[in-house]
Amino acid sequence: MIFSRTPFRIPLGGGSTDLSSYYEKHGGFIFGVAINFYFDVFVRKTIVDDKIHFQYRHNEESVDSLNNLQHNLGREVLRMTGVDSAADIVLKADTPAGTGLGSSGSCAVGLLNASFFLKGVIKTKQELAEHAFEVTQNLGWPDGKQDPYVAAMGGFVAFEIAKNGAVTFLKPKISKKTKEDFFEHSLFFYTGVSRVSTPILAAQNKAKILELKHKTKEIGRNIYQCFQSGDLDTFGHLMNEHWENKKLMSGKMSNNRFDAMYKAAKNAGALGGKIMGAGGGGYFMLYCPTRKKKDAVQSALKRFGMREMHFAVDTKGTRVATLNL
Repeated sequence: MIFSRTPFRIPLGGGSTDLSSYYEKHGGFIFGVAINFYFDVFVRKTIVDDKIHFQYRHNEESVDSLNNLQHNLGREVLRMTGVDSAADIVLKADTPAGTGLGSSGSCAVGLLNASFFLKGVIKTKQELAEHAFEVTQNLGWPDGKQDPYVAAMGGFVAFEIAKNGAVTFLKPKISKKTKEDFFEHSLFFYTGVSRVSTPILAAQNKAKILELKHKTKEIGRNIYQCFQSGDLDTFGHLMNEHWENKKLMSGKMSNNRFDAMYKAAKNAGALGGKIMGAGGGGYFMLYCPTRKKKDAVQSALKRFGMREMHFAVDTKGTRVATLNL
C-alpha cells in the first residue's frame, strides 16, 4: 500500500496574481503557509481484476477504461502518471472541497506523488507542484500556482512568478516567535458554506479588475515584509485592506452574513480578516493583536454559530511512503 500525505494551505498574500491571465502580462507574487490539515491518498495494485477502483467522499467508481472515470482531476492525474489499469485508489481529506484551503491543489499534488511512486518514479516537490498546475490547466480550470506549490513545499512559502510561468522561490526569514504569534493571535472559523471557486476565479480575468490585482500584489509584498520583520499588527491592518480590495473583485466574495460577522469581529478588536481562497464561503480568518482581544472576538462571534478551527504549520509538505503493516 502506498500512502501520500499533502497539507492544505492558508493564503497570506498575493492571491489571484498566480492566475495565468495575470502573471503572463504582469508577473505574480505569492506568500502562504502549509497547515496541519491534510489530503491523504492510498494507492495499491489490484489483484483480482485490471479495473481502476476510485473512492472519494461518498462516491466509488470502478471503470475498465481510464476515459470513463468521472473524477476529472483523478482521471487527468492518472493519465499523466501512466496509471491506466489495475489500481485501487482512495482519497481522504480533513476538510471538504470548496472551503478556500486549496483542496484541488493538495489533491492533485498528493495523487501525483502516490501515482508516480506506484510507477517507480520519484519527482521533486517543485516538479509535483508544476505537474499539478498543468493538470488543472489541461482541464480548463482557472486555478493558479499558489495551491499546489505551497502544498507541495510545506512551511511558509514565498515565490515570484515570471511572465513565462517560471517560479523563483524566496527564502522567508521569519523568526520562530513570529510564526508562533501568527497562529496564537489568529482565529479561523468554518462558515459551513462550501462553494465552487471556478466562477469566482474565472470572473477575475476581466480587465476592469486589473488595478485591484496590482493592489493585491502590492499588499502581498508588504505582508511578506511584515512577517520577516515580526510586525504582525501591521499585517492585521493590511489583511483588512486586502479583504476590502478583494470584495471589489466580485459580488460573490462575501454576503450579508459574512459582512455582519466581520463587522462584529472588528468591533470586538480584530485588526483584519478575510475569507480564504476565492471567497464566497469556506474558512474565515481573523487576526487579533492580543489574547484579550482574541477572547473578545471569540465571544462576539458565538451568535453566528460557526465552528472555530485550530491550525498549525506543516513544515514537511507532500510526502509519500510504502505502508508495511
